[in-house]
Amino acid sequence: MDHYKKAIRTRILLLAVPMLFSAAQGIYDVFFAGPEIKDSFIFGFQSGVATACGLLAAILVIRYRAILHDEKRLQLEFNKENDERRKAIRAKAGLPMILFTSVLMIIAGTIAAYFNAAVFIALIAAALCQLTISVVVKLVYMRRM
Repeated sequence: MDHYKKAIRTRILLLAVPMLFSAAQGIYDVFFAGPEIKDSFIFGFQSGVATACGLLAAILVIRYRAILHDEKRLQLEFNKENDERRKAIRAKAGLPMILFTSVLMIIAGTIAAYFNAAVFIALIAAALCQLTISVVVKLVYMRRM
């Protein structure tokens, strides 16, 4: 169980990166960004994504810290993470590969937005469709298995 506690602590440290990035994006938005930058739709998209990632990371850090302080919750989380049924469902839904490809498509779309808005919209829509289909497949298999 000590190995799992160490893994949870590592996750907490890794989640600090998106939280710091979100804070830096917010500080830049409020204090340093000029009006022409604030008016662009891509900057608004980047700010929204950074804020959402920062909030999600903060929620996960709070959850993981609560799990670390309670042995019973730690054991339950360990069992849930190593459940063979859940692993099979995630594999059938294409996780984690779909998540990685979708994040890469969102990053590529964000970069492409500086050159062509249509490519940005197409890549973001494709990534969202991938994620939606993966969630639907996961929910279907959770009911069936």
